[in-house]
Amino acid sequence: LLAAKENGIKAADELIIYALRLAISRARKDFGFSAILVPIPSQRQAIRIRGRNFNDEMVHEAGRSEGNPVRQLLTHDRRVKDQTKLDARERHVNLQNSLSIAQNMPRTREVILADDLVTTGATLIEASRALAMGQIRVLAAITACVAQPLR
Repeated sequence: LLAAKENGIKAADELIIYALRLAISRARKDFGFSAILVPIPSQRQAIRIRGRNFNDEMVHEAGRSEGNPVRQLLTHDRRVKDQTKLDARERHVNLQNSLSIAQNMPRTREVILADDLVTTGATLIEASRALAMGQIRVLAAITACVAQPLR
């Protein structure tokens, strides 16, 4: 993940896209249709530093390959701390009420969240909360990678 996200190594990007495609395929088997994928948004500062919107790019490419529409429905309401050095509780507090629904509401009210990595689930929980505020139901959440448990 770091090779793709931080170093821009194309072969690593392809592995992330492949993992997301497998997760999308599994979700299609479970739900029987091509649900809208909602990527977890990156903060503007992270996009500036990387020179690209990593998760959005990966989810769009995987969604396109699998025939799933992708909509960026979430936006950051405020800056949050970098999560890498935070424990599980600190991550939940850090993200609490940090996301809201952007103006581009979909017709459908069921979506699948998509992120590159899940560590504690704090980001997915916050994204689900924000979408629920707009009466959008999260059918599932997919990620390309799962982190080792925090200690």
